[in-house]
This record gives sequence, C-alpha cells and structure tokens, in this order.
Amino acid sequence: MVGFSTLIDRAATWRIGRSSADWSLAMAYRLAARGDDVAAARALAAAARAGSIEGMRGLADALMQGRGVLPDPAAAIRWITAAAEAGDTNSQARLGALYANGYGRAPAEGDTGSTFHLPVDVTLARLWSEKAAIQGHVEAQVLLGWLLSRRSGSDGDPARAAEWYRRAADAGSHAAKVGLAMILSNGDLGEPDAAAAVRLYEEAAAVGNPTAIYYLAMAYMLGEGTPQDLDRGVAALKQAADLQVAGAQRSLGVMYMRGQNVAQDGAAAETWLRRAALKGDVEAMALLGDLHAGRLARVPSDIEAAQWYQAAADRDHAGAQMALGLAYAGGRGLPKDVFEAVRWFSKAADSGFVPAQFRMGICHLGGEGVPQDYAKSAHYFRIAAEAGHADALYNLGVLHYHGYGLEKNEAQAMVLYGQAAEKGSASAQFRVGRAYATGAGLPQDDAAALVWTRRAAEQGHMPGQVNLARMLLAQAHGAQGAAAVAEARAWLEKATAAGSGEAMSTLAELIAAHDGAAGVETALEWARRAAKAGDPRAPQVVEALEARAFRGEVR
Repeated sequence: MVGFSTLIDRAATWRIGRSSADWSLAMAYRLAARGDDVAAARALAAAARAGSIEGMRGLADALMQGRGVLPDPAAAIRWITAAAEAGDTNSQARLGALYANGYGRAPAEGDTGSTFHLPVDVTLARLWSEKAAIQGHVEAQVLLGWLLSRRSGSDGDPARAAEWYRRAADAGSHAAKVGLAMILSNGDLGEPDAAAAVRLYEEAAAVGNPTAIYYLAMAYMLGEGTPQDLDRGVAALKQAADLQVAGAQRSLGVMYMRGQNVAQDGAAAETWLRRAALKGDVEAMALLGDLHAGRLARVPSDIEAAQWYQAAADRDHAGAQMALGLAYAGGRGLPKDVFEAVRWFSKAADSGFVPAQFRMGICHLGGEGVPQDYAKSAHYFRIAAEAGHADALYNLGVLHYHGYGLEKNEAQAMVLYGQAAEKGSASAQFRVGRAYATGAGLPQDDAAALVWTRRAAEQGHMPGQVNLARMLLAQAHGAQGAAAVAEARAWLEKATAAGSGEAMSTLAELIAAHDGAAGVETALEWARRAAKAGDPRAPQVVEALEARAFRGEVR
C-alpha cells in the first residue's frame, strides 16, 4: 500500500489528455477486477488528474475507504469538490450531504492528533445540494428540503423546503413525503394540517418507510390528524422500533419506563433504551442513566447509571452533564469528587441548562468545589432567575436581604420573595407566609399568611408544615376547632415522618394540650425524640411535660 502523494507523483508519468483519462479509467476497472487495488488506485489517480469526473469519484471512494491507498478523507473531499465544481451532479449531492452531516469528530481541547474533521456547514450544504437538486437529483432535493426547513436552523425557509419536498415526492421519494408531512404537521406554512400529514405518512408507511411508520404511530397515539387509537399506535411504534428507528426504540423505552399506554416494565424499558443508545441516540443514553439511578432497571446499578450519564455527557447532553455532576457530588457510582462535580455542572451551565446554572450558584454560595464567591453566586442565580427558575429568584432575594454579593436591600428581597412564591418556590412561599404572619416586610395579614404557608406545606416544605400547624392551632376554637386540630396534627405527622425535630416538639405540645391524661406518655415520647433529633426547644418541652406529670396535673 502506498501513500496518496506517491500515487500522484507516479500518475504524472502517465499520458495526459482525454484519451489518457479514458484509458486510465478503463485500466483502473480491469485492475480492480483482478484484485490489484494498489494499481487500480494509481490508475484512478491518473484518470482524475487528467480531468475524468468518474476517476475523481472513484479516487475519492478509494481514499475514503483506504482501498489501495492510505485512508485520507481530506484528499477524498478535495476530489469530490473538484468533481462537483466540474458539474457532476452526484458529487454535488455527496458534497452537500458531507457538509450537512459533517465528518469525523472535532478534536477535544488539548488534542494534538491529526484526525480529520469536517465541521457542519449549513450554508455550503445548501449551496451544493441545490446545485444537484436543480439537475433533478432526488436525494439532493430531499436533503435540500430538510436544510431549508426550520429544523435545520432558525434561518429556514419552509415554503422553499416544501417546494423541494414536493418535487422529490412527485419523483417517487417516500422520504420527501415524510419531510413534507412534518412541515404540514408543524404548521410551518401557516395553520397545522395534521390530517394531510397523516395521509402522507400513510402513503410512505404503506411501502415500509420506517420513519413514516414512527410518525404515524405518534399520530395514532396522540390523535393528531386521525382518531386516537392507542393500540394501533403502540403496534406501529413497535414495528418502527423493529425497523431500527432509534426514536421509536427510545419512545417505547420511555413508555415502559413510565407505564404510559403499556404496563410499567423496567426490563423492557432497558431493552429498548439500550437498543436506541447503541445506535447513538444520546437521549436514550441519558434515560438509561435515569432508569438505573431511579431504581427502575431490572438490576439497578449506580455504576451503570454513571456510565450512561458519562456517555451522554461526553456528547454534550446538558441534563446528563448535570446528572453526572450530581453523581460525583454524592459519590453514587463514582468516587466522590466535588471538583469533578463542579466541572460538569459548569459545562451544563455554560450550555444554558438552567438547573445547572442554579447549582453553580449554590456551589459558589457555599464554596463547594470552588472558592466561596457571593458575587459569582449572584451571577448564576440571576441568569437562572431570568430563565424562570423560582428558587434562583428566591436565593437572589436572600442575597439582597443579607447583602451578600449584592446591595443589602430588604425591600427588594421581599419583592423577589413574592415573585419566586408566585412561580412556585416553596421556600419563598414559606418566607412570604411568615412575613404576612409577623408583619415584618409585609402588612400583617393572617389570612394571607395561612394561604402562602399552606402552599409551601403542600410542596413538602417541613418548616412550612410546622408553621401551618401552629397557625391552625392558634385558630382552633369554636365550631371549627376540632377540625383545625385534626388538620394541624396531620401536617405535623407528615413533618415528623420526614425527620423534623421541630415538628416533633410541636406535636408533643399538641398532644399534651388536646389528648388529655391519656396522651401524656405519647407527648413525652415525641418531645424526647425531638431532643434526640436536635431541636433546641425540645429540652424545655420535655422539662415542662415531666414537671406537669410530677405535679399530677395530667395524671
């Protein structure tokens, strides 16, 4: 086997001209038929240098595949470009596809290797695909339709995309019908036309187009453009999955994972997600991590969860990067390493993943894996808050309240608490409820205090559950007194089940006040448990209950 430059040098000794190109090309075919790939590549090089388009294409194939020459994708693409510039339709289509998909992987930071990488270039992909499409190349027409659709970028042209899809569909392309159906279904040309999309999917599915079968399955399950038919949808989805459509395999995996339209089955979920992941479906990789981390796999494994998260994270899946960071932070399936955790949180945050931005705020706030820096903490909370993260808004309020990294401004803090509470932050709802209850920061309003504290409690906020119980007990009089006590008891029991020592002390007081002599031992037991749980008020409650029992006040 010889290198490409050597072939070119030798090819220079061949006769140049059209007849020479034809002769060299014919010789290349004869040599290839005899199994002499090296000599065949030499002949192709001579034909290509002499201007033979077919020779350029053949030489490009040899260089791509390493057939008779050392593999050299860069040289191969140069010859494809030469053929395309000479007007060869197939080479134009091929070059368009190469620019649309890219070639090879971008070198990692610090990588000094010489691996060839052709980055995606939508502009050049459109240019070359259109040249081929104009000449009637059907596959190029389909690719151009996709490149002009909104799915290939924000500067798409759905009307032109539909035009090229229609031309390809008229030429018999079922892939074009699928592309046109997606444009119609999404309403890229105006109002969505799901019924027309379904008709196109059905036409393509009838001849076995796997992608059409997949989208038809989704239409059946969602009832879009056709009456909803879950059984038919699941059957079509399984058919598409068996035809190796990664999206269908992933969708089936999610259905079995969550028990949607099928019985929940962790083993089946893992089977289908694994098939999609092994085909390169990055979302399926992340979902496999979730399956194992959530103990839903047939044999759950934190190690396997971390491995799948790593695979997806390496492919820039922001959610997997966040999950991998959490695995490092908690030592689940990986050695505990707060610095590595922050590295992955930072990657996800830099890609705009809002939960990771919030987590970076927490890390800088507490000095977890990074130096404590209130200003950086405020920066991350702010960008997460601007994206609508409720707890980030609340934490910005906390920083303003204390003057950490931001101007100390209690009024602004209360404004942010209110905004965060409206967006659903349980901590903010608790803080707003307490402000209304005490009149500190907001006008005192017992009814509003009860509303906001209840919202926090309903989200599982333990201090909110305790405060709600206390508010209910304060109102436990008259005809509704017994109901208020019963509800307060229920909230305290929820908080004690979650380990709240404060709730244990409050429950002890409730029992002592409302259950009479029969409840004193139970009240003392709860107070002592509260003391063991570290509630600072518990020793006083224990002392008071023991004193009452000693004086004979309750027995």
